[in-house]
Amino acid sequence: MPVLRPAVAAEVATARDVAVKALDDLHELLLDASGEVDATEKTDGTPVTATDHTVDERLASAIGRALPGHGILSEERNTVAPDTEWTWIIDPIDGTSNFIAGLPWWCVSVALAFQGVPVLGVIDAPALGRRYIGIQGEGANRQGRPLRVRPTVDWRSPRYRHLPVMLTTGTARRARAAGLRLNPRVMGSTALDLAIVAEGVAVASVAVAPHVWDVAAGMVLVQEAGGEVVTPGGDPWLPIEPGTDHQKVATTTAAAADGDDAARLVEALLAQT
Repeated sequence: MPVLRPAVAAEVATARDVAVKALDDLHELLLDASGEVDATEKTDGTPVTATDHTVDERLASAIGRALPGHGILSEERNTVAPDTEWTWIIDPIDGTSNFIAGLPWWCVSVALAFQGVPVLGVIDAPALGRRYIGIQGEGANRQGRPLRVRPTVDWRSPRYRHLPVMLTTGTARRARAAGLRLNPRVMGSTALDLAIVAEGVAVASVAVAPHVWDVAAGMVLVQEAGGEVVTPGGDPWLPIEPGTDHQKVATTTAAAADGDDAARLVEALLAQT
């Protein structure tokens, strides 16, 4: 991805430091609450906890103090994209069902968009001891170790049956009929699925109906790790348009080393009934 202009890069560096400090401050809260918190059901049928709201509020407060001109788009607070040059995109807990159950596969997903395009992505998984950071033009890393996507493989070949591909429950059921011979994994966090692709562990990921807060940070990681993120058959996520209510927008999203190959994988999976 192109290197950012110096003034933009400086703002992103400040934002990264703000995000990292805020996430550090949330670790104890999150680790203590996982597996110990009750949930309620949102209008869309998905679970939410008091911890989701607390994390959201504390992140918003930290951003507001340090960068008061920035807007915030969040799953649990403001789902309508603000009309600001800088917009944070926050999922306070991605993988809430896992978080409630005490399973460690959950994360906080934080991205920052400049003029509608994410330029910073941070995915923090305290229970796994992992933090992924990507900045446009500067690469992506996990705790300082550079990330690189796995080169494209023939996902129809049994030679690669040991390699994971990150799917949702519905697409995993269609995998064999679609000719997929990779190892389907259904883990319950779209953001972490993208991080695992960026890390070169999984060959690809496919999410059928994610929202922008599920994918924004992971998109930066994958792109900066040399991969591509595509929305086959749907509207592209970017640029984020002010006034759009992203609770009402969900687009099939796939990530891999090669976007065309990811699109072919989606086509094969969705062709099955």
